[in-house]
Amino acid sequence: MKPSATVVLTVLLCLGSEPALAQKVNRFPKRNDPLHVRVALFDELVRGNHWNEGAIMQHVIFPPAGRETPIVGSQEDCAGHTALYLAACSHRYAATQDPQIRGLADEVMAGLLKLEAVTGVPGVVARSFNRTDAPLWHEQVYFFPQEWHWSSALPGYRWEGDLSSDKFTDFLFGVGAYWELCADETHKKWAADFMDRFVGRCVDFNFKMVDVDNKMTLWGNFCPDLPHQPLNSLEMLAGLKVTWRMTGKDRYRAAYAMLIDRYHYDDDAILAKVLWPEEWKTPWDDELAAKALYMLYRWETDPSLRIKYRMCLNRHWHDWKNSELKTNEEIFYHLLYQVLSGESVMNPRLVRAIQGMWGFDRRRSRFTIPTPQGIKTVEAEEEGEATSLIHTYWFGRHYNLIDPAW
Repeated sequence: MKPSATVVLTVLLCLGSEPALAQKVNRFPKRNDPLHVRVALFDELVRGNHWNEGAIMQHVIFPPAGRETPIVGSQEDCAGHTALYLAACSHRYAATQDPQIRGLADEVMAGLLKLEAVTGVPGVVARSFNRTDAPLWHEQVYFFPQEWHWSSALPGYRWEGDLSSDKFTDFLFGVGAYWELCADETHKKWAADFMDRFVGRCVDFNFKMVDVDNKMTLWGNFCPDLPHQPLNSLEMLAGLKVTWRMTGKDRYRAAYAMLIDRYHYDDDAILAKVLWPEEWKTPWDDELAAKALYMLYRWETDPSLRIKYRMCLNRHWHDWKNSELKTNEEIFYHLLYQVLSGESVMNPRLVRAIQGMWGFDRRRSRFTIPTPQGIKTVEAEEEGEATSLIHTYWFGRHYNLIDPAW
C-alpha cells in the first residue's frame, strides 16, 4: 500500500527530530592509518558533524561563526552529497549485508525525501534545508542569496532552491543504487515514487528542471528544443532509464525512445566528454558522466545503444587513464571503468593511490559575517566533505577491487 503524503511527512519529521550537535565527533585518523581505519573514522565524522536530519552538509562551520547544529556553511551541493552518501551506504550494504547499514541508508533516503517535502511542491527538491527561526549569515555569502526561502510546507525551515543538472545526476545515481542494492520492498517504493515525481516533473516541463515558480532553473536544461550540452543528453537518458526501471511506467520508456529516435540524444551522448580544447575540460563534468554511465550502460540491453554508450565511456577513458590520481573522484573513474568494461586497470600506481585516499582536514579560518549591525570578522573551525572518499572506498569494496585489509 502506498503511504499517504501525511504519513510520509510524519515519518520524515520523526527521523529528523534530533539534529547533531556541533563537533560531536573529534577523533581524526592519521595519515599512516590503514585505509579501512581512515574510512571508518571519516564516516563517523560525517555522521557526527555533518548530519542534518538525514541530509549531509558538505561544509560545516562551527561556533562561534556557526551554530550548535550543523547548518552553517556553503550548502549549494548538500543534496548531491546526500545522494552520494546514499550510494556509498548502498554499496556498503551490498558488500557487507549489514542490516545496520541498510537502516542508515533508509535514514539518508528520508533526508532526500525531506529535501523534497520542504519545498511544498511534489518533484521540486531543495539543494539544502535548515531548521532555523531566522535567516542565517551564510545565505548572503555563498551561492545565490535570492534562492533561500521560508518553507510553507514545514514551518520553521528555510530551503535553498534552483536545483541544477548535477543534482539530477546525483539523484539517479544515489537513489538508483539504493533501489537496486539496498532498499527493502517498502523503501524501494519510496525511492521509485521519489524518482517518479522528480523526473516526471522534468518530462512534464519538456525535459527541463523547473523550480516552484515553474520556471527553468539556471542549469536545468535537458530540453530537445533548446541548445544544450551533449552531457545533458547523456544525463537525461540515464535519468529516464533509471526511472523507467524503478517505476515500470511506460511514459519513461516512451520518452527515452523519443529523445533517441527524434532528437538523437544517443549520438549526443557519445560526445559528452570534452577532449579539446584543454581549458574547456571541467572535473565536475567527468563526475556527472561517470555517474550517468554507471546506471545507463549496465541497464541498457539494446546492443546498438550499448555500443554508443561504450564509445562515450572509451572517450572518457582516453582522458581518465592519464590522470594523476590525486583525487578520490579520479580513483573512482578507474574503478568504474574496470567495472563497466571488464578490462583490468589495477596496477601498482592505482593501488598506491587507493591506499592513500583521504577525506578532509579540519581548519581554523576567519569568516566575514554580515549582521544587522554591519560586518564582523569571526574565527572558527570548519570541515569539508568526505563523501567522495567513503563512496569510492565502498564502491571498490562492493566490486572486490579494494582489499578489506588495506
